[in-house]
Amino acid sequence: MKIYQVKGSPDNAMELLEITTNGKVKLRNIKNDVVIETTVEAFEMAFEPSSEYSFIAKQQEKPQMINQSEQGDINDLIEKSQVKIDKVFDRCTMVAVKLPNGFIITESISSVDEASYNEETNTQICLERIKYKISELEAYKTQSSEL
Repeated sequence: MKIYQVKGSPDNAMELLEITTNGKVKLRNIKNDVVIETTVEAFEMAFEPSSEYSFIAKQQEKPQMINQSEQGDINDLIEKSQVKIDKVFDRCTMVAVKLPNGFIITESISSVDEASYNEETNTQICLERIKYKISELEAYKTQSSEL
């Protein structure tokens, strides 16, 4: 996880999510979880690496999966599941996944305003969070079976 701050504003911490090949940069505000998109040029002018928030990056880094095949297994599980995506209040995406065994996992993400809302990006973020929750549940199940 790479943490950046708005130049001159150490309280404005952002996680770098992605730099696309077409010159777009996606960032997530750590405090309110809002995802923004900007150009590489604007990103380079406005942001700098944050040393003050490096401890957040270490605390929020996701642990490695139990085994390498688990990610493929989770993707297969999602494909066999029912997925419902809803847009709420014109700027919030809610994703619910009903797994084949009937267990339901939900996630949501909101944009600051309607103009910055991107359903595709928000859906992908929610699905990644759901996949991570599944990996945590699988880790718990594996550890519990060892008792």
